Amino acid sequence: MSRIIAIANQKGGVGKTTTAINLASCLAEAGKKVLTIDLDPQGNMTSGLGVNKNELENTVYELMLDECSIKESMVDTVVDGMKIIPSNVNLAGAEIELLGIEDKEYILKNAVDYVRDDYDFIIIDTPPTLGCMLSNALTFADEVVIPVTCDRYGMEGISDLYVTIHATQKYTNRNLRVTGVLLNKYKEKTTLCREISEALPSVLAMFETTVFETKVRECEDCKKAQSARMGVQAYNAKCTTAKDYWNVCEEIVRRRA
Repeated sequence: MSRIIAIANQKGGVGKTTTAINLASCLAEAGKKVLTIDLDPQGNMTSGLGVNKNELENTVYELMLDECSIKESMVDTVVDGMKIIPSNVNLAGAEIELLGIEDKEYILKNAVDYVRDDYDFIIIDTPPTLGCMLSNALTFADEVVIPVTCDRYGMEGISDLYVTIHATQKYTNRNLRVTGVLLNKYKEKTTLCREISEALPSVLAMFETTVFETKVRECEDCKKAQSARMGVQAYNAKCTTAKDYWNVCEEIVRRRA
């Protein structure tokens, strides 16, 4: 059975899109069938997987407005065998256009649900804001992975997102669960990072979730991979960040095993 994972945090700058790209790439390299969905109007996941977001006939915007089929919305990525339902700035207008639609939180689920069994994993990148796109992602997802950075604002982002997750569980997706919180852009030699890493498990106990054992460290090759529009594994599989994301991938597979 497929697993649908939303990568979410209502705070920007925590490495959410980088996590979505590299997790999906690792799963595909591990032999899993993976579909990615970009629900952020910035379209950074789309670009990061080698797709020109300015030259698309169909995107998730057209799919959600029922202007194209699910198959017509999919395009190939630079990762062999992995497709994406892409996004661009047009999606920003969907928030307004969907305002009057009843049960609008279920639009993505209704559009994509019937192909879910074609894939082992569906990875959704979400916008860093509360709104219709995030609601659609959480209503469709089985699980949420929450990337955070080691700072006060990152911690606040967890609390804010949990309010949204609890509302989703109550009203539109009672089976949604949090797979774990992922410490991102981790700097081992920084006192603040160590303090937050040590304090986080007790903070998360009230949310009935845990921290991933792996902490993703940032290296220069990660930034170069973003510029080259590819996952860090494809750019340099031996770099620190690539190894960390591979370990995160293994943890995610193991947590459902």
